[in-house]
Amino acid sequence: MVKRYISEFRLGEQVDTVFRLNSREVRPYGNGKLSIQAQLADKSGTLPAVMWDVSQGQIDSFGKEGLLRVQGVVGQYKNTAQLEIKNFSREELFFDLEDLFPWSKEDPRVLQSELEDIVNGLTDPYISQLLKLFLRDEEFMRKLCIGPASTSYHHAYLGGLLEHTVAVARLALQTSKLYPTLDRDLLVAGAILHDIGKLRELSYQSGFSYTDHGRLVGHLISGVLMVEEKAIQIKGFPQERLDLLRHIILSHHGETDYNSPRLPMMAEALTVHHLDNLDAKLQGYQRAVAEDRDPESHWTARQKMFGDVHLYKKGR
Repeated sequence: MVKRYISEFRLGEQVDTVFRLNSREVRPYGNGKLSIQAQLADKSGTLPAVMWDVSQGQIDSFGKEGLLRVQGVVGQYKNTAQLEIKNFSREELFFDLEDLFPWSKEDPRVLQSELEDIVNGLTDPYISQLLKLFLRDEEFMRKLCIGPASTSYHHAYLGGLLEHTVAVARLALQTSKLYPTLDRDLLVAGAILHDIGKLRELSYQSGFSYTDHGRLVGHLISGVLMVEEKAIQIKGFPQERLDLLRHIILSHHGETDYNSPRLPMMAEALTVHHLDNLDAKLQGYQRAVAEDRDPESHWTARQKMFGDVHLYKKGR
């Protein structure tokens, strides 16, 4: 059977496939009955779904996230496609990762090559050696090339972390030209390393989610630990340089309200914070505009990422 994706579904089509479960809500209707309202997804997009007259046992086994095999019929609700679920299962799920998760449109081989060129252009011998240890770590690079940068906030697709990392490194290089008093090598290293802890924080095996380590420790602390694990292999790595790198990673969220254990206290840390935020917000804006479901409106639905406002999308 030829695999079909959400973007290809047609009204009345019978569906039997594995989806990512993005969200689930239980709602009452009729005379004390319950329904499951869900959002399903694959690499091509999302699809609202409903299952009527469900029992508590069905609600419990349906779950709130992860992967789900669903059988149903494509219908319509308020001029929008909606899948009416007839049956579902979490057992014996056969799927390809590439079918269920969106991928970066950037070629990871090209991005990896660019990252290597950036590192080769640095002159600080300790920082250069530190970054090359990461680049030569095959398991680290494999995970960096496939991992998402977040579960939903920005670059939430496979390969998203590498794409985001290279973008922030590019911005760091350009910023160092505009502000020559910045320590270029320290700034670029901070840009490359600021989010590496997400390789331990996030999981994508059964939906974008957090690992136990991620919830308990978080990617800021994990990133510092990963840098220390490499730095200890370099004889004579200057303690101050290591502390400055630690500070950039620990402070790159910029505000204590965003779980930053330190506020930026030097120019390079402040720069990485703002460049990280710039790339995340612009990618988030592009995604919000591209995924908005009302082609007639000049405005998107409200976007929590931007303070719960509508975004202007005319001509985008």
